[in-house]
Amino acid sequence: MNPPFSDGDKHLVKAIEMQEVFGGSVVCLLNAETLKNPHTNLRKTLIRRLEELNAEIEYLSGEFENAERKTSVEVALIKIVIPGRENSFIIDHLEKAKEREQQEFAEPSAVVQGDFIKAIIERYNYEINAGVNLINEYLKISPYILREIDKENKFNDPILELKIRNGANYYHGNLINDYVKEVRVKYWRGLFENPEFVKNLTSNLQQELYSRVNELMDYEFSYHNIMEMRIELNKKTIKSVEDTILKLFDELSHEYSYIGESSKNIHYYNGWKTNKAHKINKKVIIPFYDIVNSYNKQWEYRYGARNKLKDIEKCLSFLDGGETPDINLDEKLTEAEKQQISQIYLKYFRVAFYKKGTCHILFTNERLLEKFNIFGCQRKGWLPPAYGKKRRENMTKDELTVVDSFHDYDGGLSHSYDDIVRDSKYYIVESGQLLLAGA
Repeated sequence: MNPPFSDGDKHLVKAIEMQEVFGGSVVCLLNAETLKNPHTNLRKTLIRRLEELNAEIEYLSGEFENAERKTSVEVALIKIVIPGRENSFIIDHLEKAKEREQQEFAEPSAVVQGDFIKAIIERYNYEINAGVNLINEYLKISPYILREIDKENKFNDPILELKIRNGANYYHGNLINDYVKEVRVKYWRGLFENPEFVKNLTSNLQQELYSRVNELMDYEFSYHNIMEMRIELNKKTIKSVEDTILKLFDELSHEYSYIGESSKNIHYYNGWKTNKAHKINKKVIIPFYDIVNSYNKQWEYRYGARNKLKDIEKCLSFLDGGETPDINLDEKLTEAEKQQISQIYLKYFRVAFYKKGTCHILFTNERLLEKFNIFGCQRKGWLPPAYGKKRRENMTKDELTVVDSFHDYDGGLSHSYDDIVRDSKYYIVESGQLLLAGA
């Protein structure tokens, strides 16, 4: 190595550390002044290490006077032979693991918010190092544990076999690479299952993310790559959230409506037709045929039901802007399942499950429900663009007809249009605000 003379001490110390892992040699050209004038702690450390390793040092003058980039600086040619370590890396790591017991974080919820990425990267690096050390330890001892005494026999393989599950083994020569890829996939998958990382993602975006796990085996599980992934997700989240809110609005307003003809009406405000399908009622009924296990007669709030309720809660959370304290939906449903409770109070609504396979949802935050209805109707084009931005006296006749219909039909909004205008900052949501609101 021929490191920059200005910080050659740093490079050489690092090279020694790297070669000490498995043993090897270092040959280095260094500015002689680095060794002859040890005025820094790093230089003193370097000299001590060279003495410990019985390094061979030769000082050369005028070696670069005829070089392309001429210099008359005296250099030191350093040669070091570093033996491999005799102690097992496995033992070393087990000793270090004792010191890490207090940092164990098998449960993501135990990690302080904001630190979980740093913690999971630390755990990933530790696992990579431990596995690589194990593989190299195996490679060191494999020549001494052959099946036959005749070491010249080319078919003489080790008695013990080390291999990746469903992957490479010792003879393929890429055991370390395959191991690293498998660990990467495991940690990318674990990240995508971490509630803190995916808390703002809708279920469809989570599924898209999870489907890409195997593509990421060639990408290092590093802070930089995780942040790049988060930036990409943030760009997709706004559209995904809006799409999910609108899909949910359709489901809760008219797809689950028992008024069959209502879904056929044209709602655009130029051809407005008054009906109950253009808003979500305070109470809605959703079919959930997978909730109840009729075979053993026990309540089971299964994946589909949980997912739907999570999407409803997530949409409302984005619209809520963090005003309502959190209630852990999973914990509530799990506890209700254990106690066989059919009515559960969640963050924004009360749910009741019935054995016939339906879920009754009663929204407990009417103000937020109105905001949901306004958001859905605006995005559908069922309300004039001026809704919430113009006072009544400044509206056209057509605009007023639609607004009055929206507020005054049977079971209409509990707040008047004037209330909406006065509190338009709350009720009128621009798309770009969604991600910020849900953060």
